[in-house]
Amino acid sequence: MAHIPAVEFEHCRELAVPPGSVFEFTSRFLPVGKLEPVLALYALRQAVSSIPHGRADDSVKWAKLRWWSEELAADPAASVRHPVLRALWLSGARVRLTDPLLQQMVGDALRQIDAAPDSDEAAMFERLAAIGGTDIQLELALDGAEIDQHRLAFLGAATGTFSLISSFAANHRREPARLPLSLLAKYNVSASALEENTHVAELAQIIERLTERSLEWFNSGMSDLKFNPVPSACSHLQLRWAMEKRRLNEIRRDAPGFLVAGKRYGPVDAWFAWRFLRKLK
Repeated sequence: MAHIPAVEFEHCRELAVPPGSVFEFTSRFLPVGKLEPVLALYALRQAVSSIPHGRADDSVKWAKLRWWSEELAADPAASVRHPVLRALWLSGARVRLTDPLLQQMVGDALRQIDAAPDSDEAAMFERLAAIGGTDIQLELALDGAEIDQHRLAFLGAATGTFSLISSFAANHRREPARLPLSLLAKYNVSASALEENTHVAELAQIIERLTERSLEWFNSGMSDLKFNPVPSACSHLQLRWAMEKRRLNEIRRDAPGFLVAGKRYGPVDAWFAWRFLRKLK
């Protein structure tokens, strides 16, 4: 395995480590040998998964995702490649990621272009379980690990809902169009009204409800969770889930405060992360 050159490394950081994100925090606890492959993977996920939610026309989004599909199927060791793909190869991550799993990631993104909003929380669970499950499987593959499909579905939905909730934090681009229609109807608001920030109280109630559901799904997924072949595999992934669950509990206690203040991770979170990782060893 070769080290990622500075240009590719910084490009991956710009894509994968937005300020205030969970990964910005959890990546600090990755050892040197683990940082580069995980960083390259997260950069790839961000590059592909952000396309459906961009401002471009659908035809442009389709073209971009088709390009990624073709590039991922090409010779991974080719010298002239996208910087993220070069980073994947040089870090050693690419040899652990199967072609079907990578194409599944692109397929998940394709299905999100112009997709209809989820009708209710059950439909949201099914969609996020599939998309989030792919993301989790990609990271599991870096450690050659697996978890059972039942828990994979719950954890995929839980971490996907966390991502949706996080979009409503201060200074983030809100994504009300991704909220289930049943929740919008329950509080008699529209996605456009939430986009204009005219129904803050209703949005706080919706966030509280989504937070409760995400925590339920995290609890179901993490209950008696076992990694094969070794229990201590994927320590970064386990830390990420622990930090997401920790943040969700904070949001549940003060959803209105969450909507107006972009809370950053601090020393107390670092102490929690350090103790959590020690328990995994």
